Amino acid sequence: MLLKGNCCFFSHEEREQLQKEHWNNQDIRILRELGFHVTITTNFREIPWGYNLYFSWWASGSILPFIKATLSMKPIIVVAGGNEAMLNYDSADGVPFGYLATPWYKKLATRICLRYATVILVVSKYMVNHVKRLGASTPLVVYNCIDTKTFKPAECTKVFITTVFNSEKGVVKIKRGKVFIQSIPLILKEFPKQKFIIIGRKGNAYKQLQHIVSNLHITENIEFIGHIDNSQIPKYLQKSKIYVQISECETFGIAIAEAMSCGIPVVTSKQAAIPEIVGNCGIYVDHNEPKSVATAIVNLLRKSESERKEIGLKARSRIIKYFSYKKRKKLIKQIIEKL
Repeated sequence: MLLKGNCCFFSHEEREQLQKEHWNNQDIRILRELGFHVTITTNFREIPWGYNLYFSWWASGSILPFIKATLSMKPIIVVAGGNEAMLNYDSADGVPFGYLATPWYKKLATRICLRYATVILVVSKYMVNHVKRLGASTPLVVYNCIDTKTFKPAECTKVFITTVFNSEKGVVKIKRGKVFIQSIPLILKEFPKQKFIIIGRKGNAYKQLQHIVSNLHITENIEFIGHIDNSQIPKYLQKSKIYVQISECETFGIAIAEAMSCGIPVVTSKQAAIPEIVGNCGIYVDHNEPKSVATAIVNLLRKSESERKEIGLKARSRIIKYFSYKKRKKLIKQIIEKL
């Protein structure tokens, strides 16, 4: 396929939300740099007929551009990048989530797209067997990429221990937000002045988390920053001593990789695709045990700033080596050329 002509980029989200997501914006940029005129769409009505290429994020929502691409007899690339294509049970309580917890019509849409789309991309090797079980015959691994020029180390005072998650009930559970908060009193026994921040939209679990914070008497040590613009996130990461993300499942782990790119030591879980991304450049903990999380953080806080810097720079080197924008662009280019 020639790298030119019209390309429809689709993501079934609010346009404002789409503009905030790095992975969407980077793929739009890649397609434009490859020579396509890109039309960005978020609903069925906006999707044009007869474009040269359709490129869509998320498996279930991709059913909408899939319909028009198929009827136009044009190729569609679907990025199955999230939990909706994962067959998972929670390690703590055995409750199904991801694909297993979605309504029947989303399950059907996911299976149709995974089976019949021209190309299925996944963002980690961890995802391959899952999407195969749902019908994808030959999924291709194309890792997400990190803007290492934006997410970079900075010479500034390191203050925070930072995590990122929206205060929505489902998100808090998957990201183990309560476990993170419950680890804080254990850390404060040795480092009573340490400050913690949670970045992310204040949703339907926010009041519950505040109540937990109040009962633990750690109100003075923790701040819910709320939603911030993407451009502000590097600033907070650069001012962090440690980044913590102890998720039950990550199909890639963008925020973890961004923290690593900023040269920040990460404390994380050994779940799903996280070890694939972090390698030997992070500290792994039991994400269901506050004591395990606290012990890892305390051990890092005991180190000197220069020792933590050395750990962080090793992590940044891994991101540059394996998860660069250049690598993702090259692979997408090769895939499109074969269509």
